[in-house]
Amino acid sequence: MIPADCRFNESCSAPLCPLEPTSLERGIWYPDEEICQSRRFNSLVWVRQQGKIAKCASRMDRYFHPLMLQKRCTVKPGIVGLDPDQEEGPQLQRWLDGHQERKGLSEAQKVILRKRAKAGHFWDKRAKDG
Repeated sequence: MIPADCRFNESCSAPLCPLEPTSLERGIWYPDEEICQSRRFNSLVWVRQQGKIAKCASRMDRYFHPLMLQKRCTVKPGIVGLDPDQEEGPQLQRWLDGHQERKGLSEAQKVILRKRAKAGHFWDKRAKDG
């Protein structure tokens, strides 16, 4: 598939496009810029991260590198990207080191949540897990 095959191609101005590999290799994204609108790609980590960052970034004048967007880190209000007036390499490394990957649920935790859901008490942390 090429960008011309996307139904949003005519109206899209997203700087990072799943159909353009070069945009992901060399591109950058600011929180106030457009995000890919195609439902086909909304399951991609970096597209989901863009949506979260756009809602809670504190500075719109700081950009996010694709490596930052691909990291499955927790996005909190006040998240800040890289300063365009400084050298990218050291900033990027500091950012990546400072934003740890989210930990997934263990198998035991998943079993407990499944039991709660079956019992209809998945929202109640005090529900008996037995």
